[in-house]
Amino acid sequence: MSQRKRTVWVVMHDEIMGLPESPRVDSVQFPVSSSLEKAEEYIRSTPVDSHSWWQVHPHVVDSADESDEVYYYSHRGARLRAAPTKRSITAFRRHAARHPEWYPPHPPGP
Repeated sequence: MSQRKRTVWVVMHDEIMGLPESPRVDSVQFPVSSSLEKAEEYIRSTPVDSHSWWQVHPHVVDSADESDEVYYYSHRGARLRAAPTKRSITAFRRHAARHPEWYPPHPPGP
């Protein structure tokens, strides 16, 4: 008996975090969708900060095979060619400058 291959679409949210002097990328897996269209619908309906972006990866259920296929989206849901890391770091630094109460200056380490 042959088994039908089932593809699911894993939605990842990436965001710049940390301190403005040493930002880093943090990734969180969001829902899994049954189609790329449903994943895109979810992305476009979920508001996130401007210093973040989305990734969608197709995966075949119960398969060890990995795919290099990945789709990137802006924080507003526009399709991109690559992760907007530099743009997001700039947006994060602007965000931190607007909210100094959240990002107080730290004295140099020991």
